[in-house]
Amino acid sequence: MENQHLITYAMMSVNDSNNVDYFDSFVPFIKEALLKKRRETISANDIKDDIKELFDLNLPINVVNTILRRKLRPRGYVKLVSKTYKPDFVKLQDSTFDEKKLKLLEQHERLISDFIDFAKYTYNLKITIEQAESVLKQFIENHQLNLLDESNKAHNIELEQDERKFEEQLELVFSKFVQHSIEHHLVNFDYLINIVKGTMLTNLLYYNDLSTVEMKFKGTEVFFDSSFIVYALGLAGQARQEPCLELISMLRESSAILRVFRHNIEEIIGIIEWCKNNLTSGASDFHGTIAYFNSMGYGPSEVERFIYALEGEIEEKLKIKIVDQVDFEDHQFVIDEAGFTEQLKNNMKYTRINALERDVQSVSAIMRLRKGKQPLHVESSRAVFITSNFTLAHQAKTFFMDEDIPRLIPPVLHDSIMTNLVWLKNPSRRPNLPEKLLIADCYAAVAPKEHVWARYLETVRIYESTNEISKEDLVLLRYSHGVRELLVDKTLGDEDAITIGTVQEILEEIKSQSDRKAEEVRIEKELEIDKLKQELEKGKREASAAKEQQEMKLKEQASKKAKLYTKFFVLSGLVILGTIIYFIPFIKEQWLKNILIVVFSIIPTILGLVNINAIPLIDKFELNLSRKFERNIKRKYY
Repeated sequence: MENQHLITYAMMSVNDSNNVDYFDSFVPFIKEALLKKRRETISANDIKDDIKELFDLNLPINVVNTILRRKLRPRGYVKLVSKTYKPDFVKLQDSTFDEKKLKLLEQHERLISDFIDFAKYTYNLKITIEQAESVLKQFIENHQLNLLDESNKAHNIELEQDERKFEEQLELVFSKFVQHSIEHHLVNFDYLINIVKGTMLTNLLYYNDLSTVEMKFKGTEVFFDSSFIVYALGLAGQARQEPCLELISMLRESSAILRVFRHNIEEIIGIIEWCKNNLTSGASDFHGTIAYFNSMGYGPSEVERFIYALEGEIEEKLKIKIVDQVDFEDHQFVIDEAGFTEQLKNNMKYTRINALERDVQSVSAIMRLRKGKQPLHVESSRAVFITSNFTLAHQAKTFFMDEDIPRLIPPVLHDSIMTNLVWLKNPSRRPNLPEKLLIADCYAAVAPKEHVWARYLETVRIYESTNEISKEDLVLLRYSHGVRELLVDKTLGDEDAITIGTVQEILEEIKSQSDRKAEEVRIEKELEIDKLKQELEKGKREASAAKEQQEMKLKEQASKKAKLYTKFFVLSGLVILGTIIYFIPFIKEQWLKNILIVVFSIIPTILGLVNINAIPLIDKFELNLSRKFERNIKRKYY
């Protein structure tokens, strides 16, 4: 896989963003080949050869014919004249291939440059551009299995031990670099996702009959192994869970029948039981379940409750039915279990004999369910076993290989292959799946291997026996959040690099992180307290303002009522006074009575109507009346 090939993969993804179907992914490459070669007449064979030469992309003839017929001809890019295709070079000029390729080349160069800088400044590793290119190539190959062709996964065993160790370190550092790109939202991650999507789309080419890509599952039972179910239940964290849930959902949408064997349930219970019993031992398990339980703060009782609810979680949440056993009634479909057991014993490392027996049980049951059928398509295979163990899938394929039917679907498929296959049925429905797969792979890659963690714990025990160390520090070294990540950072996964000095460095770093976290918590609490104080002061001000407003409103109501009553009493009094003056017998002169009425009755009445009290006692009367009304309102409503 050359760098040009990686750019080709990325181009497929970029051109796939607005596609109608899979063939659109390859249209830009055919258009570009037509422009570059400038043939007056073309055939499918010519285009196939040109694309192989220009892009190292091996398109099957039926793909080329389909694109010519369904994509280029209806859009006017080629015309069919006397059963021969002729390109329309004017219309082909709308290609933006070179512009997009230049942009992706810039992203590629930035990715390589940023990775070299990351390795240098984070891990003090000096690597060349060639080494960076090589690890990118290896990373894509390792994390994107080609459909039904696991042989590409094989590691280069010709490498010397030191070379292999350095290569593994570089892959680990690259995984850390990908995580760094995710956390800091760097464009590098977008470019990587484009490459991954492109490789998944390219896997479409492994089908001789492309019409089967959209085929629904026809009564096919898909069984999952124990590890897959552990991941799907979230017992290794969210990053590992999400791709599993996506695969389950896609299979269900494609009409697959989802199953899990009873013996796999028993194995899962055994795994969780072991984790429960080793929560505080410092032990590590293959799946990372102990680390997950500890990170969640689960104790033995919480884990025990999870075991109790396990079957319900699988059947109700994952919607996967548990199958107790598959009958042996038809002996002609019973496999050579002894021979298959020997095959696995010789080529796989089993720490528990039960695990070997269960794998043989699973594969044997799949073959009995197939009843001698030799399927060429997964969708019509009747039964298939999905595993997270690449070696098991490879050994099963080897054992049941039929040279006369090279494309025979083996009884066991790696989960990434099944995910790839089902995703190809409708990539637009799950556009974020490649991203989730990549994230899950990276998190799995940077977790310390069991033998590395075991060496670390042994070194911690030695450190404990030769140094005075508090129980608190011992707990930090074994159980603190992030200790595994620190171990990988300090050793790059090399168990030989674990020393007493490494343990001391990790302890200091954990304490430093703890102090920083405590300081962050302190600052956060102070900010929260300040915020609460501000909110309290604001509440007091608002309450005070509301109270003042209430008092003003109360006074206003009482004053208004007092004014009304005062006017009534004053005007009534003045009318009575005017009447009295008018009928006073000892004043005989009418003009004098009129003057007295005007002065003591009419003028005060007019002044009262315009809120002018000629008599000071009236203001005092009104004030007292207002206070009385105010008290009455308070007693009644407050």
